[in-house]
Amino acid sequence: MAVVLALAAGSAQAAGASCDADQGPLRLRVQAMQAAHARLTDGLERARSAGRLGAAWLALGRDDEAEPLLREAAAAPLPAPERAAAAMDLGNLLYTRGAGAQAATHWAAAAALVADDAELGLRARLNALRLQPEAERLLALQETLPRVAALPAPPARARLALNLAAQAQELGDARASDAAAALAWRALELGRTQALAAGDPRLAAEALEGLAALYEAQQRPEQALALVEQGIAQARRVDARERLMTLEGRAGRLSAASGDAARALAAYRRAVEHAQAVRSDIPVRYRDGRSSFRETLAPLYLGLTDQLLRRADAMPATEQQPLLRQARDTVELIKQTELADYLRDRCSVEAAARRVAAPPPAGTAIYYPILLPDRLELLLETQAGLERRRVPIGDERLRDEVLAFVAALRDGEPLMARAQALYRVLVAPLEPLLSQARIDTLVVVPDGVLRLLPLAALHDGRGWLLQRLAVATVPALSLTAPPRSERRPLRALLAGLSDPGPVVDKLPPDVVDAVLEPQDPTRRPGAAAARSAPLDARERSALREALALPGVKAEIESLSAMLPGKVLLDEAFTLDALQQQLRGEAYPVVHIASHGLFGHDIDSTFIMTYDELLTLDGLQALLRSSRPHGQGIELLTLSACQTAEGDDRAPLGMSGSALKARARSALGTLWPVADESARLVMDGFYQRLARGELARVQALRQAQLALLQQRERSHPFHWAPFVLIGDWQ
Repeated sequence: MAVVLALAAGSAQAAGASCDADQGPLRLRVQAMQAAHARLTDGLERARSAGRLGAAWLALGRDDEAEPLLREAAAAPLPAPERAAAAMDLGNLLYTRGAGAQAATHWAAAAALVADDAELGLRARLNALRLQPEAERLLALQETLPRVAALPAPPARARLALNLAAQAQELGDARASDAAAALAWRALELGRTQALAAGDPRLAAEALEGLAALYEAQQRPEQALALVEQGIAQARRVDARERLMTLEGRAGRLSAASGDAARALAAYRRAVEHAQAVRSDIPVRYRDGRSSFRETLAPLYLGLTDQLLRRADAMPATEQQPLLRQARDTVELIKQTELADYLRDRCSVEAAARRVAAPPPAGTAIYYPILLPDRLELLLETQAGLERRRVPIGDERLRDEVLAFVAALRDGEPLMARAQALYRVLVAPLEPLLSQARIDTLVVVPDGVLRLLPLAALHDGRGWLLQRLAVATVPALSLTAPPRSERRPLRALLAGLSDPGPVVDKLPPDVVDAVLEPQDPTRRPGAAAARSAPLDARERSALREALALPGVKAEIESLSAMLPGKVLLDEAFTLDALQQQLRGEAYPVVHIASHGLFGHDIDSTFIMTYDELLTLDGLQALLRSSRPHGQGIELLTLSACQTAEGDDRAPLGMSGSALKARARSALGTLWPVADESARLVMDGFYQRLARGELARVQALRQAQLALLQQRERSHPFHWAPFVLIGDWQ
């Protein structure tokens, strides 16, 4: 349980985009309220409706929609209680935006409007306590609890007791304070008894889950599970699925820890069922900035996956397929939710999602490596069905080994021993299956740190995996466009930036520092990030020199000789020119040879044009407004872009680029590649693709093999970073 502000039930409110097509229960109610609000003409009634609608948008995390409505209601000549409610909600909104002083002003105004309302006054006080130094908050909360207990109405006592308990639990987490834990227990117990007295099952379930969390933290699993079961019974009375989701997840975790596998599996199944029912009402980010993927959804989906695989262990081989398919489908949900979290955009992901039904074509296997705390699970799907292998290596140890191997790869260092060790873990257990099914194409749905690993660079002691298999990557099979037989002519828009222009003034300060500090030993670390002044002439010149890509001209010129289309190079490659070209013609291939960075999330991901930074949201907006006849891109190539070193979320940026661009496939690199190596791979790839004789992934493999055969470029540093994402056929 995590309570942020003293809102309706004291529970955490949410932030993040919500898709207009979402049809969750809360979203449907808000849509009905919005329709009713639009029909109102009376000034006071419209202001009253604005307050209610603003509060509802706030509960969905739609701050931009909520703020003008709440401001309208707070300023209208409504009765004092209604104005106070709007002012309180407005303060909550401003607090989550980091405007603490403004929030406090609105909270104080709300309390002053109805000075005789003890509950509202205590809500304002509890909210204001979050602005106090942490060292003072415990005493203030201890002093506030008796005042909460003295409120006349049980529902008010329950709501504010739960809010206070959450603040106390936060202090206990931060300071390991026994006093804070004791205060949280007293407040939760008060909240439980008062919620039951008020006949409010939703509040009672929240209190019971909070108490269960305390008992679980104290390693008292039996008492914790008993409280969870009581909470589930309360939540079921009002079909509070958002609460049932977390309660059943906790029941699954506690049951698994106690060795009750059947109970754990059943609880996780119910948790995921509830999560799917209210998923569109769950924001991408909660109002306190936490990720709903990491905090709520991923533990449920991963817990269910774990229990399904464990259950399969106890079944005869002939009866395992349904469980393995369920595990595979649950992994697909994890991948969809994680990409939505990275992009902070559930709409684009849900719009692209499709059901995975048909098996892969002959010669192709879909490979799901699943990282679990105590083991690695390998799922392999071929035309014959799903097969599974278990490897006794924990996720932390595997992460360390992968990061060490990738660092050696990026630095061009000797790596044969590591390449063979990882091969034994990730590929060798599947070798008999691959041989039996005559697999020549391996489609990987990577997990966690494995997104940083080019699987083709693993070695079996006789040769690289690239020499045996073509390897493609998909963020999820359910997010990959189904194959189609017709092939469009390879008419291309070729854009390149060998010498950046005004865009250098738009670079984020941390990127400026990362580029300039290695060039200037006297430069103070973080100099750009520490100041707000524009770049001076010397810095601008140094940036342009450091970011120059002299090989881009040769790459673009070489490709233009084989691909008909349009070239935008340097000064001609402006954001406006890119939009003009995409508006004028539906190019099947868009090839961008320019610096780009795929960082930890969408905020740290961009591509450089000559004059502007092109973000992923900007790319989507550009293509949505410009693409004629709704035609998507067949292939988006991002040459010279790179992923942030050591960040296993960064490769999601390449997947996100394809999704945002509505591209069937994307081709990019995991690290910066030598100019001539990049040119040779790109030339070889497009030459083979243009002939129409090979699938995309096989065309890339042949181009990489040609590079591998050159002695000076045989190290996988040169050929391994090229990654094909999406439709591989």
